[in-house]
Amino acid sequence: MNPSIAIILVETENPDNIGAAARAMKNMGLRDLRLVRPPAQWKKKGKKLAMSAYDVLKAARVFKKLPEAVSDRHFVIATSRRGGKKRGRFLGFEETLQRIHQTVHAGKKAAIVFGKESKGLSNQDLLFCDWVTTFPVHPDYPSLNLAQAVMVTAFSLFVRNGEGTKTQEIPLISKTEMEIALEAFNRGVDALGYKSEVACRVHKTFRSLVKRSGLLPSEAQMLKGLSRRIRERAVVKKTLSR
Repeated sequence: MNPSIAIILVETENPDNIGAAARAMKNMGLRDLRLVRPPAQWKKKGKKLAMSAYDVLKAARVFKKLPEAVSDRHFVIATSRRGGKKRGRFLGFEETLQRIHQTVHAGKKAAIVFGKESKGLSNQDLLFCDWVTTFPVHPDYPSLNLAQAVMVTAFSLFVRNGEGTKTQEIPLISKTEMEIALEAFNRGVDALGYKSEVACRVHKTFRSLVKRSGLLPSEAQMLKGLSRRIRERAVVKKTLSR
């Protein structure tokens, strides 16, 4: 769990969103949830949507004012769907992720601040944030649900940090081993008695197919075994037909 990134929810109106935000945070390895003037019974009402992230919800810290919530942070980014000169300095979403990543890897602490569902963050709140970012969404409906906005941010940070699902390394055989397997396949095809031009097309087509995807060691072994069985059957058939 990453302790260097705090999620701060300011004057959240619906406790369900606090619970859902806690769940999104735990999904993406975040634990530091901070609430500024949350609604009454937020912990009890938010428990249902927090599910197994109730520990994150229960550990959330409550503050009276935003400056108190960000006092230990080195970099604070606000989220807003509204622009304008009075809304502060804006960063693109990708650059925001990069700045947070750089801050954390420099051993410092960051915070992402989200406003209330109906009005977002006030201009006064934005004064305590270094930058403002907005989500790259379709202009027909640019306002995200609060918990969804937390999830989008947390997921993006998780992936950028290289913590997403790792690509499984596939142990493909070498080019030399592939040529041996292809040669075995070709001998099997030739044993079937195709005309030379047809056999040539089959050889080329199969080679092209294998080169695109490669071969696992087990696949190469199966291919060579199949070719051997074809050749054995072809010899038996010729003997019986004499």
